[in-house]
Amino acid sequence: MCDSMKKFKEEMEKRGLFRKLTVAANLIPPPPGVEPEALIAIHKLAAKEALTMYANKHDDFCDLMAEAAFDNLFDTILTDDLFKPVEGFTPTDEERAKMEEAEKTAKALSGLFNILKRF
Repeated sequence: MCDSMKKFKEEMEKRGLFRKLTVAANLIPPPPGVEPEALIAIHKLAAKEALTMYANKHDDFCDLMAEAAFDNLFDTILTDDLFKPVEGFTPTDEERAKMEEAEKTAKALSGLFNILKRF
């Protein structure tokens, strides 16, 4: 587990969020006839929504959550291999056009930010 994930977990413990999620999962009655796996999925979805709402109200927690999520993403899915140059790689004309469009947009935004800094 990366450091940012550990820090995020510690912050959740410090804020009592694990306990709150456990209480909610155990006090909300399950729908009749729901399978155990489906109930866990329902509780996870509710926890996701609750953590998102909590993060929207607490910027410091939101920042920790985003940092942990990005670090986990780059450790597990967007690994270094993705960013190594591929010998002989040739982008399509459409890909090249989109990159040129993105570059023009970035330059325009940069110019706008420079203008706004003056005020």
